[in-house]
Amino acid sequence: MIIDGHCTCGTERETRLGPPELLDQMTQAGIDRAMIAPEDRELALFNADGNERIARIAERSEGRLIAACGVNPWHGTEAARFLTAAVDRGARLLVLAPALQGFSPCDRLVDPLIEAAAAHRLPVYIHTGPHSMGAPTQVVMLAMRHPNANFILAHCGSTDYGWDMPTIFELKLPNLYFELSFVRPWNVPNYAKLAAESRLIFASSSPRNDMRFELQQFAKWWPIAEHPATYGGNLERLLAEVAR
Repeated sequence: MIIDGHCTCGTERETRLGPPELLDQMTQAGIDRAMIAPEDRELALFNADGNERIARIAERSEGRLIAACGVNPWHGTEAARFLTAAVDRGARLLVLAPALQGFSPCDRLVDPLIEAAAAHRLPVYIHTGPHSMGAPTQVVMLAMRHPNANFILAHCGSTDYGWDMPTIFELKLPNLYFELSFVRPWNVPNYAKLAAESRLIFASSSPRNDMRFELQQFAKWWPIAEHPATYGGNLERLLAEVAR
């Protein structure tokens, strides 16, 4: 089974993608299931509405789409309540976008939300990349502070923080996983040597990337039949631990 670890079902800017179009893309690409996240506005402001919308989409997909939720840590004591409500509606992943939500992963502000996620065994997916609020080292420090929570370091810092990754891989934190959208496909074999394949998670980040093209390019350098853990097994194992 191939699972796309991160897609966005949205209506705004570069994430305009409806459920029928996403399901059609998956069929054409040969992808069985996909994790779907709220769009930018919902991650930043309208958490409850966005989580409910994504939950409904997932419920209507006959199991092909898996709901993620977004909660802004600036909600403070309310953040844990939003998270629990989303998990009760079927969410299997918490998505954090520091640049959109206005916080640093190192800030203690996020701790109550991470503790709530850990209580549900809910993996925490954190966007990293070309912005100062999403450096991979910040995610690493958060993961060290919360050893009971599982973290997915999205995009492996691509592109501006790619040089940070070898040192991060060498830490071999047991609660840190690495999502590969925006990573250059030819880097994946080297990443696997440094981090172990059990840590890698394929994702296209559709519609920001073309799902079918991304899968084809990754398969050239990291064949699907030889590495089923990367293409679904690792994520499936994490999701199986989520408790309502």
